[in-house]
Amino acid sequence: MKRNLFMRLKPEKIEDLVVKVLQGLKENPDVLLRGKEADIQHEVKSVIIMDLKREDEIEEETRKILQQYMKRIYRDDISFTELLRKAKKQIGRERGLIF
Repeated sequence: MKRNLFMRLKPEKIEDLVVKVLQGLKENPDVLLRGKEADIQHEVKSVIIMDLKREDEIEEETRKILQQYMKRIYRDDISFTELLRKAKKQIGRERGLIF
């Protein structure tokens, strides 16, 4: 079953994140924003969506890896959810991402 984080976030939530990120950038004295605000918002939104898709890809890859060990996971009564979280975090760390 492929789960999609991007699809789990409503467009309104993504827009809210865009507004918060842009506001944080505006308030940071070390950041100089150049260009139209609408263009900057579009770029911030693109980066957020790209990041969510990367997280989806890592979760899917992690699920595929863990599927190979399902018998052992069930036999040893290991929490699949906890194992998925830890494995996803490790793969993300190896790729330079923070979850």
